[in-house]
Amino acid sequence: MSISAHLQPYTIGNTLLEIFVPDTEAVQELYSNRRDAAYWTQVWPAAVGLCHFLEELPLLVTGKKVLELAAGLGLPGLYSARLAEQVHITDREKLAIECVQLSINHLQLENVTTAVMDWREAINSIKPELVLMSDVNYDPMVFEELYSVIEYFLQEKATLIISTPQRLMAKAFVNGLLPACTLQRNYAIPKNGDEAEVSVFLLENP
Repeated sequence: MSISAHLQPYTIGNTLLEIFVPDTEAVQELYSNRRDAAYWTQVWPAAVGLCHFLEELPLLVTGKKVLELAAGLGLPGLYSARLAEQVHITDREKLAIECVQLSINHLQLENVTTAVMDWREAINSIKPELVLMSDVNYDPMVFEELYSVIEYFLQEKATLIISTPQRLMAKAFVNGLLPACTLQRNYAIPKNGDEAEVSVFLLENP
């Protein structure tokens, strides 16, 4: 692996999950002279909120073929693996996928695969029954692309679960999801001694 990483525990209900996250010093060194943001190098509250949603509604993932897009460190996909038939975790950052693969090996998951892939390539990949996306709507410049990907999977009769922090810029994006939303849950996720408000949306094509 081209960046050092360590195991970090996450507790979802009664489930303890240890996954690999990059070391802070390694991230600072790697990105000190690069313009691209290191969003993938930490687990964001939206990913934890998505896991809590799956904990409450396990039938959504049980026995399903699951695709996680823009996964970063892949916590929701890794959490899903205990119930899903198959999980495919993807991100455009090669280092992110290397970290996920370390976690897969550590957790001894035999039903999880990975790929370096942008969400725009997802429509040409596998045909999942369930698509997971967390904290992907941080840049208004890509909202239209996201809507296109979401619409494609809905037309393919996949179920989507999208988790987002309750930030101001997310409001317009969320409004575009509501016509397909069949369930919404809100969570307060601990973050650096405070709480982050997260909303999770279940999207289905009737």
